[in-house]
Amino acid sequence: QAPHVTRGTQSAVDTQPAVKLTAAQRVLYRLSSVAAGEPVGQGRYVVLSEKQDSYLKTSVIDGVTGDLWTYQKGAGVPGQLPVDPHGSPTQAQFDAMPTDPAALRAMLISQFDAQQQQAEAAIAALGRKPHVSPSPAPESGDDKVFEQATGMLWNPLVGPPLRSALFRVLATTPGVKVDSQARDNLGRPAVEISRFDSVSKTTFATFEDPTTTAVLEQTYTNPPSTGDGPSGFVGTDLYLSTTRTSTVPPNPYGS
Repeated sequence: QAPHVTRGTQSAVDTQPAVKLTAAQRVLYRLSSVAAGEPVGQGRYVVLSEKQDSYLKTSVIDGVTGDLWTYQKGAGVPGQLPVDPHGSPTQAQFDAMPTDPAALRAMLISQFDAQQQQAEAAIAALGRKPHVSPSPAPESGDDKVFEQATGMLWNPLVGPPLRSALFRVLATTPGVKVDSQARDNLGRPAVEISRFDSVSKTTFATFEDPTTTAVLEQTYTNPPSTGDGPSGFVGTDLYLSTTRTSTVPPNPYGS
């Protein structure tokens, strides 16, 4: 049945201007839709295997307590770091975070500020003064949002609703660039999401699997050297596998 139309009037929907999405936004909203449809992870412990620059690393996260175990293999790095109690938000804490984009953006900024204050307090407790540049420029809200959102995306405890919302927040964050035809350092197809940080002058990027939105790699590119020096260093964090288990796994490197 055709909808009833009153002559001489026009619905509010008809009078709203059309919203034109950029190509980058369309890709990010598509990732948001894919993330929303992914299954919820099962198993209390997340085991995340990665390669950071020249050494291997495995992180084990307790989804109930947030405790974090870190094992490493490589020249010049300790084989195991001390257990970090509550080193990650728990599954329940992630599930309680807002998924409305405006509320989530505000929370990410507040979270960045809280972490900054904690870091400064830790430095002060050691009797040191935090390093201050000659003309310090505060991070913009967009800088904070991108850092926090991409920092959260790597954590496998982030559930589908929150992961979906993070992509929607990134879609409305100025300065975000997207390459839907990228590949990570293993040659895997990826969506590269990057942004230039206005304070550190570093370009941060995260590479997402286009079919699952799982993080494949994260990189940072330092500013180019001045003068005749080489171009800026590129740091890489390559994610190799993610599994979940009901028991704490042993050191995968056997030491």
